[in-house]
Amino acid sequence: MTLPGRFLPWLRDTLLRMFPHATRPGLRRIGRPGPDAPVLLTGNFTLTVARLERVLAGRDAWLLVADSHGINVWCAAGGGHLTHHDVIAVIRSSGIGERVAHRRLWLPQLAATGVERRVVEARTGWRADWGPARLEDLPAFLDRGERVARRERTMRFPPWERLEMALVWAAPTTLVAAAALVPLVGIAAALAGALSIGLVIFGIFAALPRLPVEGPRRWLTYAGGALLAGGLAAGADALLGGSGHAGWLLGAATLAMLALSVDLAGTTPWYASTINSAGNRFDLVLDRERCTGAADCVRVCPRDVLRMDGRERKVRIAEPEACIRCGACVVQCPEDALFFRFADGRVAPPAQVRATRMNMLGRRAVPVPTDEAPRSS
Repeated sequence: MTLPGRFLPWLRDTLLRMFPHATRPGLRRIGRPGPDAPVLLTGNFTLTVARLERVLAGRDAWLLVADSHGINVWCAAGGGHLTHHDVIAVIRSSGIGERVAHRRLWLPQLAATGVERRVVEARTGWRADWGPARLEDLPAFLDRGERVARRERTMRFPPWERLEMALVWAAPTTLVAAAALVPLVGIAAALAGALSIGLVIFGIFAALPRLPVEGPRRWLTYAGGALLAGGLAAGADALLGGSGHAGWLLGAATLAMLALSVDLAGTTPWYASTINSAGNRFDLVLDRERCTGAADCVRVCPRDVLRMDGRERKVRIAEPEACIRCGACVVQCPEDALFFRFADGRVAPPAQVRATRMNMLGRRAVPVPTDEAPRSS
């Protein structure tokens, strides 16, 4: 494929990655897989499938693409669009059982918020396990005999991906800012304002995790961003011969930073969603009496919050401040030893976490289907 042929789909899918974009679900071949080739699963978000196929080029594997309604694995699993029912459905409908001599399925670790591994095993006869958290670690995972290194369980957020997410935020923000400013300050000043806002957004993402983007201190970041973007725009406008536009430019920058503050944290793998915890923070709680040290929770935590205590052979919450409250550990714990407790004293028990998913407002109001009937799109 030519460079434009690769770049244009990447640009489209990257700019629109916050919106569903579905590719065809079902079974795909990577290379020339035989009956002993590994079976990997993902959702049918176009960008993810394309990256998986690119990352696995040169290797032989079967790829099961489950119907996640065109949403990436982590968001789909957290929002009820990718559950164990969808995994079971694609196993049964794809005919993969007739093509391989084994019954071993590798699930994406980030699906653990919504896919109950034990349910998949009980209803299909396949042995399901969790692969690495990031797809670029799959080649090394396969090369070492399908073993996940501990460091591959933790979600990284490398500079290239931070800049990619900055582009996702900056593109619509700068376009809206430019369109709003043109009738107020003219084309030149509007472009200066929009470009300054975009530049500051890139700067914020590039500076993570040094800048606070959660808790009360996040307002220092966004206030500073507004002042910087407004100042840059006003300076550029002055150099272009404009005058009297500083107030409008600062106002546009302030609105842009307010939009960014709504949930910048939730679009990263490092922080809990601002929306999810708005007004009533909740924290992870471990009942050590119930814990048997199965360590399922340790293997699915994307932030290395939970670790095994070798002396007691039980899990401990080692890094509570790193918890992003995704719920994967609660869903996967076989002994119901983990749950959420809210600041007002309410408790979200494991049964509730398994039976519901988050809606767009961060409320557990999306029910998980209780049967295996196909869901309407």
